[in-house]
Amino acid sequence: MTVQTTDRMSNRPVVTIKLASTSDELLQCYALRAAVFMGEQQCPYWEEFDGNDYSASHLMLYVDGEPAASMRVRWFQGFAKLERAIILKRYRSLGLFIPFVEWARDFAAKKGYPKAYLHGQQRLWEIFERQGFRKVNEAPFHFSDHEYGAFAADLDVPAEAPTVFTDPMVLNRPEDQLDRAGILEQSMERGASNPHTEWTERRAN
Repeated sequence: MTVQTTDRMSNRPVVTIKLASTSDELLQCYALRAAVFMGEQQCPYWEEFDGNDYSASHLMLYVDGEPAASMRVRWFQGFAKLERAIILKRYRSLGLFIPFVEWARDFAAKKGYPKAYLHGQQRLWEIFERQGFRKVNEAPFHFSDHEYGAFAADLDVPAEAPTVFTDPMVLNRPEDQLDRAGILEQSMERGASNPHTEWTERRAN
């Protein structure tokens, strides 16, 4: 599920948003976060790279093919947590933040999550509230030298969101392309042609 926008009349750049799905794209996420959180905001390395990267999905935003923004999404029971969202300084005048958050919300809804949740720095609270997020409670909290608030928003989960009864081959598709046939569906043309050897359980003496 990628989004490309451009306006040839105004020479606006091509913006692409996608799920990071290769090791190179993941490295781009990490490089962008290091530049913004560690470089600009003086966040210590061990606080930025907190051990949660391998249990999350990562989103990338490109401007004319150049890595420009990233976000991490972690999945909890009943909600998706949007976090580690950054845009490189030279791209912040393009108005990309809200469309990026909207893409993430749509991504979570299509996977069947009814709520999006995030920790917003104090300077962004008004922006999140205009986008339909509401404070979970009024108590602020602090980490990595910034004040935060917890926000949540309801998502419109489509009727075709995946469940355990969804076509198994649909559930084999890339996470951000559930509406398109994937590579494994092409393999169905070969049928179950691979001979299977008998499985023998290894037993301890």
